[in-house]
Amino acid sequence: MKKATLTLLATLMLTSSASAATKLVFSFWGDPAEAPPFLEIVKNFNATHPDIQVDYQQTPWSGYWTKLDAQLAAKAGPDVMFITNVPTYASRAQLERLDSYIAKDKFPIADYNPEFLAIHKYKGGLFSIPRDNDTMVLYYNKDAFDAAKLAYPTDKWKWADLRTAALKLTQRSGSRVSRYGVILENNKWPTFVYQNGGKVFDDPFNPTKFMLNDPKGVQAIQFLGDLINKDKVAPAFQEMAQIGDSTQLFSSGQAAMVMTNAARLTTFKTAPFKWAVAPLPTGPSGLRANTVGGAGFAMNANSQHKAEAWTFLQYLAGQQGQIIFAKAGGAVPAMNRDKAVAAAFDVPFKSVFLAESDRKGVYPNFAAYVQITNTMLNPALDTVWNGESTAKAALDKIAPDVNKMLK
Repeated sequence: MKKATLTLLATLMLTSSASAATKLVFSFWGDPAEAPPFLEIVKNFNATHPDIQVDYQQTPWSGYWTKLDAQLAAKAGPDVMFITNVPTYASRAQLERLDSYIAKDKFPIADYNPEFLAIHKYKGGLFSIPRDNDTMVLYYNKDAFDAAKLAYPTDKWKWADLRTAALKLTQRSGSRVSRYGVILENNKWPTFVYQNGGKVFDDPFNPTKFMLNDPKGVQAIQFLGDLINKDKVAPAFQEMAQIGDSTQLFSSGQAAMVMTNAARLTTFKTAPFKWAVAPLPTGPSGLRANTVGGAGFAMNANSQHKAEAWTFLQYLAGQQGQIIFAKAGGAVPAMNRDKAVAAAFDVPFKSVFLAESDRKGVYPNFAAYVQITNTMLNPALDTVWNGESTAKAALDKIAPDVNKMLK
């Protein structure tokens, strides 16, 4: 009887403790293959923090932002979130500034590359801690290259080499393309602009002038448009909505090359062919560029549990979380000055990813950029990707309006 009573009391105490735990919500996007490190972090944190229990919301990239924007506009949403375009959300007072939390708990922010941190700031304050650097590399199907008797890509490749290979690797059955030579991702075009020595704006953080319609920017955009419409070696972005994204097309053998990030390593493991990774091709003059900066973790300014949210955010973005992400191999870790984190990033083609992470190429990152992109840039670029307009005509047309918004 006494033993039964003690067992009952213990059960009641555990139940009471669990019910008294602060509940947090953590949101992130990604393909199913990208979820395991996020879930491992949540599981480990919950096991070691019985007073805080984290639930998660996973949404595909395509629907993540619509959902998050609606939640934040209603002063609701997750307590901690995976985020990009930090200045846009910080300018709306939707993200909590993290500097005081970092200083109070001596969070090791110095272990992060300062260039990675730059795009997570707004008006001098840090509003997000980066998870990774969104480093792009060139994945290529070795079997396809072998069949076409083509030499594999090297660090000497320029745009012309990419185009020549894509022309030879593209396979057609009548007017239908059965395999594209290369897949492009529609949000990566700034990298090509930088590889050509061009700029999107005069300053990516505090712009005063739109510069994409300058000759070097126009040439880069037209090069991509020609791959789609003139050479027909890459699918139009609207077409990809019907036939599959870059991950699906490459892993199924419907594309011979794709320029994308480390997150695809896990997905491509099951591809039914041999593949490898090479550095990005350079621009015509040999200039190298890549993506500097990636997604990060932020705290909702309207969270009702900020102390607990910061506890989770420290775990998520600190050494413990970074090691889990690094071991998963889905991203080049942002906390790359921490020796344990750097050692944990042990993936195929590690040297290529790390070398490409040192390239320059900060994407535009200011409060109005999302609005400019959605209302002016993307509609103009779509006319180039669709073959309706030349790059020069499309970009010259929007330049006055973009400059007016910057002022």
